Amino acid sequence: MEAKWLEDFLSLAETRSFSRAAHDRHLTQSALSRRIAALETWLGAKLIDRTVSPVRLTSTGVMFRGQAAEILRGIYAARTLAHAHELVADGVQVVRLSVVHTLLFTFLPQRLRKLRDELGHIKAKVQAVNIPDGVQALVEGDTDLFLAYHHPQLPILLDANRFPFLTLGTDKLIPVSATDANGSAVYRLSGESQEPIPFMAYAPGTFLGNVVEMLILNSVETCGLRRTFEAHMSEAVKAMVVAGNGLGWLPASCIARELQEKSVAIAGADSWATDLEIRIYRSAENQSTAAEELWSWMKKHASGGASPTSRPER
Repeated sequence: MEAKWLEDFLSLAETRSFSRAAHDRHLTQSALSRRIAALETWLGAKLIDRTVSPVRLTSTGVMFRGQAAEILRGIYAARTLAHAHELVADGVQVVRLSVVHTLLFTFLPQRLRKLRDELGHIKAKVQAVNIPDGVQALVEGDTDLFLAYHHPQLPILLDANRFPFLTLGTDKLIPVSATDANGSAVYRLSGESQEPIPFMAYAPGTFLGNVVEMLILNSVETCGLRRTFEAHMSEAVKAMVVAGNGLGWLPASCIARELQEKSVAIAGADSWATDLEIRIYRSAENQSTAAEELWSWMKKHASGGASPTSRPER
């Protein structure tokens, strides 16, 4: 199995068109088709239903889409790690940055582009983590900075004296569903449905899963959800929602394009949504010059919030 096969598959899953995916991947359509077939042969399963137009994912394809993205993330992370070692050897300052999965794809890319433009001598070695692993890495000194979501009712328990933070922005966790021919949500938290609503859920214990459970428990309305799928990452929940398998909660930044294209719609009143703060944490004991410089740069671009013990710029 080759990484490019996974990239081909994800492009086709996104466009649902062999011709568009081939164009995006700089391939002929026949070459793309052969590579998709090779991936299916390697997996021993059909991923694409070619009998309809536009093509669509099979049920196996829908399930594999999130896994393919996760595999590629691991490959890219390994490449980034190897490249970071080369940078160190060349005398380039490297900052270790742990980032929760969703923000790695929605928030971080633009920040890193600005970082490259303004602090080109500092390079970020990025590791995708869940919140418990990110906290552990920060506490044990295995990362310089930790970028994560924060909710006031489900706070990350870090001593602000030892681990100051900056608020870099906000996001919103919203219920969404695929749309019907009229552009309306197929599934909706209205309390009027006679049938249980298939619920694309986060795995128990995950941060976003805990936020969703809090919303459900605190609601005065009944929602009639039936948990039919669960995953650790928002990308997997998103794939299932977009494919029309049910209703799920996603950060607005994660589903912004699909909302604009009207392939998904908000599936409930604003009472079913909640704001999320985007925070970056550091250890006050970290003496890395590169981390200090990046922290000062982040502070200039923060949205105004900071822990009382957040270090002043030097």
